[in-house]
Amino acid sequence: MPSRSRPSPTPEQVRALLGVALRPALLALVVIATCMVLTLVAANSDLTGTSGAIAAGWLALHQVPLTIGGASLGVLPLLPTLVMIAAVARGCSRVVTASTPRHECWWVLGAAVAGPVVVTAIALAVVADASSVIPLSSPNTLAALVWVIAVHLIGAGIGIGVRLWRPIVTLLGVPDWVLAAARPATRSGMALLATGAAITVASLLASWSTVGMLVEAGDGFMGGLGLTVLSILYLPNVVVGATAVLVGSAIHVGSASVSLFDVIGGPVPALPVLGALPEQAGGDGWLVGLVVPAAIGIMFGRECARRAPSPLSAVQTALVGSAGVALVFALLGFVSGGAIGSFGSVGIDLLTFVGATFGWLAVFGSAAAALTRWRTPPAASGEPRRAPVSASAAAAATPALPAGPHSPPRTERGDASTVIDAELLDDGAEALPGGDAEPATVVVDAEVVDDAVAEDDAVAQVTEPTGQPDLPDGRRTSSD
Repeated sequence: MPSRSRPSPTPEQVRALLGVALRPALLALVVIATCMVLTLVAANSDLTGTSGAIAAGWLALHQVPLTIGGASLGVLPLLPTLVMIAAVARGCSRVVTASTPRHECWWVLGAAVAGPVVVTAIALAVVADASSVIPLSSPNTLAALVWVIAVHLIGAGIGIGVRLWRPIVTLLGVPDWVLAAARPATRSGMALLATGAAITVASLLASWSTVGMLVEAGDGFMGGLGLTVLSILYLPNVVVGATAVLVGSAIHVGSASVSLFDVIGGPVPALPVLGALPEQAGGDGWLVGLVVPAAIGIMFGRECARRAPSPLSAVQTALVGSAGVALVFALLGFVSGGAIGSFGSVGIDLLTFVGATFGWLAVFGSAAAALTRWRTPPAASGEPRRAPVSASAAAAATPALPAGPHSPPRTERGDASTVIDAELLDDGAEALPGGDAEPATVVVDAEVVDDAVAEDDAVAQVTEPTGQPDLPDGRRTSSD
């Protein structure tokens, strides 16, 4: 039995795959090398160990824990990692379309991971070689590869999924109420993060004098600039921590901890962005942590109700969306923390963070979804309306056929078509997640139409006058 030959990529596809594999990695290395050289020059340091610093920057970009001078650095800035994920997703989405065959999608996914893995292997070798010149220890090889593969898999999955989510959900048979949870869950998660960002900005403004003192501690313009840039890179970590505090969890920086109900002081790293940490509890500020997540949960539930045909499916949509948001927040909370030298560890209480996020959205969201869907009529909630079609209406909608021997052949059973006002079908029809409306279909019983046509023919034959009737085109025969 002959085996099928596997398709091979064309030269154009090879160039596209090389771009997917190498373009984000090379751009990242160029940016890292520029920043490292500028930092060493500004610090009046020689360029010894520059290659090791660049390799360490590549690993830090992918959240690989490092050990510098005997001190572990596990909490790494999230902003560069998010930018890398966005760049990989953009590169994959540019070479994949909805009609791309499955094997080509696997090529793109493999290229998006293979290129960074090769760069990581080189970076690990460079770090091992530079460890004799600079105080930098080689990280765990397996952990480094796992982190790099995970980052690029997430980016490639997002880029390919944006193009192929419709065939994927069709292949997997995902229920409609699961798909309906995607957009409300995304909006509610973004609303929680936006509120955390607003709290962070307000805290920085309220502690501006402390932030200024930490910037001045950089010993000069270049030192202050470096601390400012580093604070910007760590800003997403702080936003995730503020969101955790908002929903009722707690964050800890070494021995210091912050929650809605209590603040415990302690030494923290001299990073300007950490000036946003409060020095004491905010009094009645914990009420905001009760009102804001509850309001977001209610809005989330109302949006789920507008996309569900029944109260049960509305509750199911709210629960699935809540679980999705909690899962994403768990991943963000995990990568936001880590060890940081003599200060101990920095991070979020993941158990309460995930549980509180799911609880706010699931409880208030499902209650609001069920109540909204129960009180809203189907027509107002976006559910398609079905117009009853009676036998008389079907007969009236069927065009009258001319009687007599010259009548055109009558439509066979099953071919009768009825034209129904499109506004009635399109009114309230719900759009699919991609924006395409599902065409509404009305099936009219062909027997009813055929019976009505047969009855009209019988009446026409009884009342037909004698003589040869006019031809369908209105001309008379030569006998007239």
